[in-house]
Amino acid sequence: MTWELYEVWTEDEIGHQDLLDTTKSYKEAETLAQQALIEGAYFVIIYKETEEGDTEEIERLTLG
Repeated sequence: MTWELYEVWTEDEIGHQDLLDTTKSYKEAETLAQQALIEGAYFVIIYKETEEGDTEEIERLTLG
């Protein structure tokens, strides 16, 4: 069994980032990201934790 952890971050137009949530499900991370965009986030970034414990950006979403 593999452990996966995703972090969903919002980013405003000046580059300030806030952690929205963490989840073990990529599908849930995508749902959280889409909801944040609907609620007015400028960018939403989904990161995945690597085996070494680092995070890597796997998706950057914007409306439009």
